[in-house]
Amino acid sequence: MATEKLTHAKTGVIQMGWPKLYEAVAFKAGKDDEKSKSGDEEKKNESTPAYGFPALLDKDNPDHMKTVNILKKLSENAENNAIAQKRWGKKDRIVANNGLKDADEDEILDGDKTVLMADKHPNRANHFYVNLSRSSKAGRPGIRYIDDGGILRELPKPILGTKEALEAAQNELEDARTTYAESDEKKREEAKKLVLEAKRKLEEAQERDAKAKEVKALWDKLVYPGQNVQASVTARAWKTQTGSGVSYRLDNLTIIGGGIRDGSFDYDEDFTEEDIDALIAWRNKHVDSKPSKADTEAALLADTDFDEVDDVDEDTGEIEVKPKTRRKVKPVVLDEEDEEEIEEEEPAPRTRRHSPARRRKPVEVEDDYDDEEEEEPAPRPRRRKTANSDLF
Repeated sequence: MATEKLTHAKTGVIQMGWPKLYEAVAFKAGKDDEKSKSGDEEKKNESTPAYGFPALLDKDNPDHMKTVNILKKLSENAENNAIAQKRWGKKDRIVANNGLKDADEDEILDGDKTVLMADKHPNRANHFYVNLSRSSKAGRPGIRYIDDGGILRELPKPILGTKEALEAAQNELEDARTTYAESDEKKREEAKKLVLEAKRKLEEAQERDAKAKEVKALWDKLVYPGQNVQASVTARAWKTQTGSGVSYRLDNLTIIGGGIRDGSFDYDEDFTEEDIDALIAWRNKHVDSKPSKADTEAALLADTDFDEVDDVDEDTGEIEVKPKTRRKVKPVVLDEEDEEEIEEEEPAPRTRRHSPARRRKPVEVEDDYDDEEEEEPAPRPRRRKTANSDLF
């Protein structure tokens, strides 16, 4: 029997695509990898939770092409082993669906038709595409990371289900308190124990939830699309009633760090010193030359009286002041003719400050004021008392 060829190896440094590593999720293994699977096979793959991530390997990147050559060799060895073990026939190699895709040459399904992968996903042009996955039945792949001090550390396992456990503990405590409130004296002591036990469980659930959030924060910091990683993989030849192919199982993963999160851009790359100087020059030319809103408000306040008090807040003691603007009267210049006309006119009688309904014409009265007893003079308007009057 021929010696089994090597199907396990490490990749070079690659950039991780959208990861499914924190928790296994169900996804279509054949969505972008193959076009020969039946609906039943696709449904089976959809219902199988798995860990993993895709990767794009740039044809112009020597490090990426090193990984491409490693994967091709592992795939060839896996096919040879399958033929040697009589799990494959020779025609299986001809029709085999390889998990490593050339986006510029390989076709994928787009609805009811097949198209080049690069046509459906333009960002994959001039790239190889591979999906590294691992069934949840095989367990989570080993994941470690290199910290800022250059020390290799194991990424802590996610703590799942804390939200549900916390809600259950809160409900249990609420039920225990209700039982205690409704208990008579004989059952009050037993109900009290139930409340104390429920409180202890809630505290444990809260501590576990807090720890889970710490772990999740570390994962979010390290595991993201665009992160630099190195993976160990195993090429596996498979065969079903509908076809055959080779896939790449994710065994272990080292997070190197320093990757640029996909969809984000480094600030210094977008804005250079020349850009900042140009923005400052624009601001000096446009923004500083116009009066600001604060300047307009300051000018208004400079021409405003605050003698009239509207109201005082009874809680805070703050005084709400109604501004009274001063009216600027434009001086009138009179001609000589206008002055003569004014001199000839009789001055109009001065009226007291009352509303039109209470105005009265001036009358001549005799020295004897006894006749005027029935007619009381109009009350003199009282000066409005301000809120500050009691402060002095």
